[in-house]
Amino acid sequence: MLGGSGFIGHAVVDELLLRGYRVTTVNRGLTPASHASPVERVMADREDPSGFARALATFEADAVVDVTAYRDGETRVAVDSFRGRVGRFVHISTLSVYRGPLPCPVAEDWPLETDPSNSYGFHKAGCERILREEPVDGLPWTVLRLPAVFGPRDPFSREARLCRRIVEEKPVVVPMRPFLSQNLFVRDAARAVRLLLESPGPAGRAYNAGGPPFTLEDYAGLVADLLGRRVSMMKASAQVLARDGTDPGELPYYFEGDLVLDTRRIRDEAAFEPAFGLERALRLTLDRLSRDGGTGAAAGGGRPR
Repeated sequence: MLGGSGFIGHAVVDELLLRGYRVTTVNRGLTPASHASPVERVMADREDPSGFARALATFEADAVVDVTAYRDGETRVAVDSFRGRVGRFVHISTLSVYRGPLPCPVAEDWPLETDPSNSYGFHKAGCERILREEPVDGLPWTVLRLPAVFGPRDPFSREARLCRRIVEEKPVVVPMRPFLSQNLFVRDAARAVRLLLESPGPAGRAYNAGGPPFTLEDYAGLVADLLGRRVSMMKASAQVLARDGTDPGELPYYFEGDLVLDTRRIRDEAAFEPAFGLERALRLTLDRLSRDGGTGAAAGGGRPR
């Protein structure tokens, strides 16, 4: 596991341990991580490519999950290190790699981002392009594209930010008309990773995974219901928000357009469907936020990162 101590990576490690896998994580060792079973931890920093490559050469693995590649050079090091050595390489990607404007839903063959101004999506797309150049007989790679992932332990919780506005009786800002959005509970995201590791067919392909679509209006209403509160909403266009000094990208689940992934491929080829309904997943998330005192940086935002 390249990463493994952060929000999504920690959940993937837990899922694999639950299924009897032996897991080694490769990361800087800066974030404490505790699991139900022992996990070997290799200390390495991706900002030191040669040192990172040396660390990857020190152990054997049947499969690799890469959670922390954000630029093409980072994927290049991983590809060169594991070529001919592993049976499956799963790269965690994002809805943001798709070039807008998007259809609804957006399928895996939609063009990838080419605009550097969308820095996150552009560089994650660059990671994917490195993989797409790689023959699968040398590195059986698979890409998993995720929407916004939520759940307990999320340091950038959109849900925490929604809760805060509802509890403080401040309006939730929504677009001028409803649009469809999507997210995925972190434990479902982890299960999608495991199923792609175990499925015989998906080498050399990309897969979308996501939960049921919703509007921001309905989502905020569900959060309020679970909190036992009432919610008010304020309609505003992105243009007006920007004019008044508010970055629309910093508002939870705010986006002027539909953001929904077509998930039929992963359902048909890897038998993945979310196991957690939205209400149950939100309840688990809010319970953890309550125990933690509503903590969470809640830094974003509209389009998932």
